[in-house]
This record gives sequence, C-alpha cells and structure tokens, in this order.
Amino acid sequence: MKLSNKFLRMLTAALMVAGLSVLAGCGSDEDGSASVNKDAKTVTVATRGTVKPYSYTDDDGKLTGYDVEILKEVEKRDPSLHFEFKPMAVDAAFVAMDSSQVDMIANQMRHSPARDEKYIFPKEVNNYTVRKLVVPEDDNTTKSLDDLKGKKVAVTTNSEFADLVKKFNETADTPIEIIYTDKGPSETMNLVATGRAQAAGEYEYIVSVAKKEKNLPIKAVGPTLTKVPTFFLLRKDDDMQQVADKIDAALKAMREDGTLKKLSEQYLGADYTSEPAE
Repeated sequence: MKLSNKFLRMLTAALMVAGLSVLAGCGSDEDGSASVNKDAKTVTVATRGTVKPYSYTDDDGKLTGYDVEILKEVEKRDPSLHFEFKPMAVDAAFVAMDSSQVDMIANQMRHSPARDEKYIFPKEVNNYTVRKLVVPEDDNTTKSLDDLKGKKVAVTTNSEFADLVKKFNETADTPIEIIYTDKGPSETMNLVATGRAQAAGEYEYIVSVAKKEKNLPIKAVGPTLTKVPTFFLLRKDDDMQQVADKIDAALKAMREDGTLKKLSEQYLGADYTSEPAE
C-alpha cells in the first residue's frame, strides 16, 4: 500500500514525540542548574537545534543561536522563568505542544489564522525575515517564480514560502513541482546545490552563511519574496499567557536598551528587529 507524503510526515512527527523521553536528558541547562532560581517556573521549549543562526549546536556542543539567546536573556532579566530546551523538528514540536509535552516553540514562528486560534503569540516581534529565491550559482536566468514553472522547488513544511508557492500554483498554467522537507534551510539549500531542486526560498543571511561556511554553490536572486515578523509560540492556557506576558515585558526592555539589536547583529549579521523597507 502506498502511503501519502502527508501521512508519512505525521507518522514521523508522532514517532519523534514518542522519543521525547530519550531527549529528556538533552535539555539545555548549559549555564548550570545551580544558578537557576529554585522557585522559577520551568518552561519547556521545543527548538530545531540544527538551523544556524537561529537555533544550533556550536563547536563546544552548546545549544545557541538567535532564538535561544533571546530566551536566555529573558531568563536573566526575569528569574521567575527558566527555559529548558528540547531539540526536535517543527512537525514534532507541534505534536508535542498539543499533547502538553512541551510548553513553547522557539523556531521563527509566524502568525496564521489557525495558529492564532489555537496558540498564544507574544506581542513583541523577535525579528523580520527577508526571503529570496535561492538558485545554483551558475543559474543566471531564474529571477522569479514565473521562471520556475514545471520545475522542482524545495520548501520547508509550514513556511511562508511554502504558502507562497502553493498560492502561485493555484493560477499557474504550469504549476511548480514542490519538494517538501521538514529539515529546514540546510536541506532545501543542499537540494539546490546538488541539483535535486532548481530553487528554494530562504533568508538572505542564511544563504550568506551557507556560502561562507559550507562553500555551497548557491546564490540569492530576484526581489524580496516575503518579509515576515517572527515570534515565539506558546501553548494556549492561563499559565502560558502569564509566561507570554513576561516574555513581552523582557523583549520590550531589550528592544529599548539595544540588547535585541545587538543579538540580531551578532547572530543574523545585521539589525532585523525592525520592519525592513521595500
């Protein structure tokens, strides 16, 4: 019996959640549990842990990245909170949060009608993502989605770029062939670099990092496709609403004193904390 891709993704996510107990020992307490306020509320945070510069493991085996360091700074400013990180894919993170195995997702989350109804978004923006087409370095003809009709394009499941391509296909005379992955930008860019996809849609600074650190033969081209505000995402209940309010207070202070800008410049290469101009 042939299984659909959607079913396989759901099955994979469920199996990953089933393995959370194995990951329990991998929670991120690099700063030392002795420094944690014993009365602090522990908030379990699902994060990919594999996507630089947002959430990744550094050369010393320490979980870091823009999203992770924001929450570490929030904890420093508000000792009533303690964040414990659990690495997992996005699909698994949603399954885990729906089953109350994690409290929160730190993974460049964006608003959508379904998410707004089901989860809590803090009010403060983490950063804005600027996404462009990614093509092989020797491709000098692809500049827009129109140039990709009938060709393979790699997208990350649940991303705004996936939504953009699906919407394009609704009216296209020749639709784009979509390759879905939940492994994030590293996989979509690798698919392009190895010729298994003609293009992807990723953030400019991620492409720059990949070219510099992994020597991938790719480049970002064309106009800006999307510029989207990103947030943390929390389980919807009274306790998590209080946590969201505390995160908002800390993020607002970080924005006002320049800390958020400094983190963005350190990890993202520039200040993406304000909405970019057209």
